[in-house]
Amino acid sequence: MGNNVDFNSDSKKAFWEFTTPMLVLTLFQAGYSFVDVFWVSQMNAESFFAIGVAVPLVTLIISFGKSLGIGTNSIMSRKLGDNDLIDTYNSILHGIVACLIIGFLIMFSTFFLKYILEYMGATSSMELSMQYLTPIFLCPFVFIFAYFFANTLHAEGNSKTPTRLLILTNILNLILDPIFIFVLDWGVSGVSYATILSSGITAVYLLCWYLGGKSKVPINFRYFKPGIVYDIIIVALPNFLTNSLWCISMLFFNKILIEQLGQIGVLLYSTASRIESILISPQKACGRGLVSVSGHLYGAHKIEELTDLYHYVLKVTILMAIVSTVVFFFIRDYGFALFSITSAPESVFYIALAGIIIIPFNEISVMSGKMLDGMGKSYHELILTIGIIIYEITIVTLIAPIFKHGICVLLGIVIGEVTFSIVYYVLLRYLLNKSKNDNITACAKS
Repeated sequence: MGNNVDFNSDSKKAFWEFTTPMLVLTLFQAGYSFVDVFWVSQMNAESFFAIGVAVPLVTLIISFGKSLGIGTNSIMSRKLGDNDLIDTYNSILHGIVACLIIGFLIMFSTFFLKYILEYMGATSSMELSMQYLTPIFLCPFVFIFAYFFANTLHAEGNSKTPTRLLILTNILNLILDPIFIFVLDWGVSGVSYATILSSGITAVYLLCWYLGGKSKVPINFRYFKPGIVYDIIIVALPNFLTNSLWCISMLFFNKILIEQLGQIGVLLYSTASRIESILISPQKACGRGLVSVSGHLYGAHKIEELTDLYHYVLKVTILMAIVSTVVFFFIRDYGFALFSITSAPESVFYIALAGIIIIPFNEISVMSGKMLDGMGKSYHELILTIGIIIYEITIVTLIAPIFKHGICVLLGIVIGEVTFSIVYYVLLRYLLNKSKNDNITACAKS
């Protein structure tokens, strides 16, 4: 277990031991997503538009694996912090069963995929969107288990194994994309096949890792006992609903952008989202590290260290966000030009300018949400997510008649992110102080 992080050492040191390899991984994942769309954008605008419309549905599938992985991670981290090994073993078994059930449901939903796309308003790109989505909907397990097992290994403190593996598979995806799209002439469906094969390697390898006894948490159903699935859902469901709600907001924003800018509106939004995924790569890595470390600290009732770590991570991620967004502001035209979008320089300027405001404030919301995941209080995050989405959609709806050319969407997101980052921070301070006082009371009684 030389790859595992010592969570009992200094919390900041443990955080960086865990997060450093994750930084490399998230950069590769962002690059992999970036290149996927880059290759499609070189085909034609219709293919680019079709994938842009389909992205929310793919995000939903991936979010199942991530959410169940985070839910299981949260329990495993807290149980390991409390030296409760049996419940640790039991939690991963419940997570696997949940993944299997969800995977079969997604496969079944393939029969209704056309109707789902029609409801989304993707009629003009129906054929291309179906070519892209059908293989993914028929092979959901590769995505679900890849992200699930990566998160469960994180709970053990083993971030290096999934990091190395996912980097290799991302490189494979980058190689396969042009081969499947152009050499084999599979077009948009080639993007799906390349992604499925790459993610499949990750899923199979990590499954073999567990079955081969390389993990300190065994997959053995003799440890299975009913009941713990509720605890997993308490964390996983809010995470999944959070992602689902964001997908709904994406659909709403796409609708407004199509009305105001036409097809170029969705292309700009899709491209901006891909570029954002690179800019917030450090945030994702820090968030994953924070879930595991905070889970161990909370399970061990070390609230003082937990509070100190929260403020430390906020400072680090906000600084990273400011640097990355300012740098991108000056090279924005080159970034969007990679996707053959050079006809909307004014829109690109406002998108880059808004990013300087949005992303640093978003760091507060996301890091606070990851802290809530580690503490097993993800339902707070769900409530706030519902609030922010309703808030942003309301703002955009009200100002859409006044601010045209997609500016209403940018303004709505900026106002929403700034407002709710403050709410997140206040909530975390309250919960941490409450936990501290509860511990003091418990110690006094004992």
